Amino acid sequence: MAGFEYRGQINGAQNPILENLIIGNSVTVTVGDAVLLTTGFVALGTSSSVGIYGIVVGIVNDKGLDLDSAKADTYDGTWTSSSKTYVATADNQTDKKIRAVVCPDPMALWYNDSSGTLTTAMLKQHFKLTDEDQIDQGTNTAAVGQFQLWKLDPDADADASKGLWRISLWQGEAWEPET
Repeated sequence: MAGFEYRGQINGAQNPILENLIIGNSVTVTVGDAVLLTTGFVALGTSSSVGIYGIVVGIVNDKGLDLDSAKADTYDGTWTSSSKTYVATADNQTDKKIRAVVCPDPMALWYNDSSGTLTTAMLKQHFKLTDEDQIDQGTNTAAVGQFQLWKLDPDADADASKGLWRISLWQGEAWEPET
């Protein structure tokens, strides 16, 4: 499975925060992507992103209807239902305003199949992304990273690349970390 999948909260709550945020012009977004806000619009998270705002859990039209249920004339980009991917047009920010449903909660836990083998010594360490939908297993550090590893092999299927993660470098914070 590619991408991030919601698996609960660190604080025990089961009511994650969700926001419908306009996707930036010409951005391709898939459910499960890590995203940030750039000039107020959704952009993809990368290994060099200073912070991650949240994870995409859905894609809706300007009226809040899931694109699988919405009429095709309410969006003009390309929607692929099987992969839950939307390719925004060059004028999405001002025309149809298709939105990503984003969970911007830094207390949420996210399942992700990282790029390599994780070990017990890596628990609570911080990692960066390889791209918008995968953790880079080789970037672990005790200090700086976009995501923090909370649990190994959450499905108990003996796959040492899988883990539960939380956003540790959240774009919503009012401070910037040292580099």
